[in-house]
Amino acid sequence: MFAEAKSVTAGDRVTYRPGGRRGDAVGRLCRRGVVAGSSVFDAYTETEWVPVQAEAAARDREPEWVRADNIVDVVPAT
Repeated sequence: MFAEAKSVTAGDRVTYRPGGRRGDAVGRLCRRGVVAGSSVFDAYTETEWVPVQAEAAARDREPEWVRADNIVDVVPAT
């Protein structure tokens, strides 16, 4: 998995597994999207969350929060 969310920046294209916990995402198809902002660390759950605007979502839709360990590929913004 993509271990360092800190190297993901706004505008990067990502491929990720949907779902909250790693076990929830098993068996689901990957999705693609664009990182919409800075990642946030939740100290209580020790989880890094990344806001991602899904590829097929409307522009005015809120980004979904994706666990950094559910990100499987990153293509940097050019």
